[in-house]
Amino acid sequence: MLKASSLSCAHDGDLLFAGFDLVLGDGDRIAVVGPNGAGKTTLLRVLAGELAPTGGAVVAGPGTRVGYVPQQMPDPDGPNPDGPNPDGTVGSFLTGGLGELAGVTARLRELESRLAAGDDVLDEFGLVQERWTALEGWQAESRLLEIRQRLDIAGVPDDLALSAVSGGEQARLLLARALLDAPDVLLLDEPTNHLDAEGAAWLGEWLAGFPGGVLVVSHDRAFLDALVSRVIELDGIHDEPQDFPGGGYTAYRAEKQRRWERLLLDFEAQEKDRRRWEADIERTKQQSLSVELATGLGVAGPHLRRVARLVARKAKVRERRLRRQMESVRWIAQPRTRPPLTLAFPGDEEESGEVVVKVRGLSVAYGDRVLLDDVDLDVRRGDRILITGRNGAGKTTLLRALTRAAGDEVAVLPQTSDGLRSDATVMEFFRQRVPVYVDDAERLLAGHQFGPDQWAARTRSLSAGELRRLVLAVLVNAPARVLVLDEPTNFLDFDALDVVEEALRRYRGTLLTVTHDRYFAEAVGHDRRWHVAAGAVIGS
Repeated sequence: MLKASSLSCAHDGDLLFAGFDLVLGDGDRIAVVGPNGAGKTTLLRVLAGELAPTGGAVVAGPGTRVGYVPQQMPDPDGPNPDGPNPDGTVGSFLTGGLGELAGVTARLRELESRLAAGDDVLDEFGLVQERWTALEGWQAESRLLEIRQRLDIAGVPDDLALSAVSGGEQARLLLARALLDAPDVLLLDEPTNHLDAEGAAWLGEWLAGFPGGVLVVSHDRAFLDALVSRVIELDGIHDEPQDFPGGGYTAYRAEKQRRWERLLLDFEAQEKDRRRWEADIERTKQQSLSVELATGLGVAGPHLRRVARLVARKAKVRERRLRRQMESVRWIAQPRTRPPLTLAFPGDEEESGEVVVKVRGLSVAYGDRVLLDDVDLDVRRGDRILITGRNGAGKTTLLRALTRAAGDEVAVLPQTSDGLRSDATVMEFFRQRVPVYVDDAERLLAGHQFGPDQWAARTRSLSAGELRRLVLAVLVNAPARVLVLDEPTNFLDFDALDVVEEALRRYRGTLLTVTHDRYFAEAVGHDRRWHVAAGAVIGS
């Protein structure tokens, strides 16, 4: 249904990947994974027809409809501002998913009003109505209602601004807009970002029953284990994609480890063989040299001189053979990995148990919608609190209130990157928030996988994952002793997740976390749990 042949893509002249081949058909469930900045979103946009590849081609089958769901609402300040207006309303955003039908329907309604007013537009009205009928416009309203009900967004008002919708509801709106076009193929970019646990589980079940093909970019480990049967990795090291058929995340990581161990053993055997060859060549050279010296001193006869020449020739032949082997494509390069992400969250040496954040009588409402109703909470030094709840229940609102109450004691990792993109460079962004000398800033940024080639990059050009790593770099080098993390796993790659989880396990300060990622919550560990529902915060 969708075929990619020898795709290659570059960004700012740097090759992201090459030789990408894919055939996506009915029932296929394939994941694309890899480090932030390796080109996963670029690949999806190329497959969706939004970007032209550097090389290769993408061909959709006859009549195939391709639905593309980006990882978040378009950021007007981001690198890809094209698309639906993020400042519009829910109703206009959804109807925009009807494609040509949306414009035809709007024109038809306008012409109906003009006819009622007596204008002479009957001929145009007939043409527009004919097109509306051909596009099966009479089914649009019922299809929209059905999709909204299935995605649990039927209660979101049409006139509500997109900016007032929660992250989870935005994710559902993006999916609903794509489904309105009845796609045969779905391309999903981090679809579980901002979804609560129930929403992520529902999406997995729904996609399992979707008859078409699904290609998903995701770092949600439980989601991948439940959904996909093949993983393709863009690892940021090799130009060619690495293929891992036969399972989801768990199978992929196990096979990746096996491949790494085999490669390492092969490399070590190769190095041992190379050292043996070089030692043998050197011994042969020394033997030849000894004979030549003996000949020069007159103590060696013609026979030994012939032997010396043969030995010297043998040494040269072996040396050429070794050089050819080392230059051969079959010669195994030293196994390479990306530099590790280094995190060391600040500790808290103060005595635990002291109340560091206190809120009393907290109430928050948006119009008739009550999110928090007369809530009293205490956060004590050393607490590790996991905050759960459905999308739109008020988790992020609660975190904002706690952050305001904590003052300078708190460092926040926000759920989205809204407002963080600008013309500031990576170095400027970091030093504006962490007051250190340039040399120290360079060292700290390098520990967060930002090399010298990225220090002058504008934050507006960073991928979502790279921007999240930059915010983490600021957060862990700040003096705050209370960490507030709102969906911290969003946009991070597997390597970053491993390091962040380990760093948070060792962290001895106060931690408040909102996350739907079961793997992350279990890995980090929490001693208190709050559940936000019906305006209340339930838990210990």
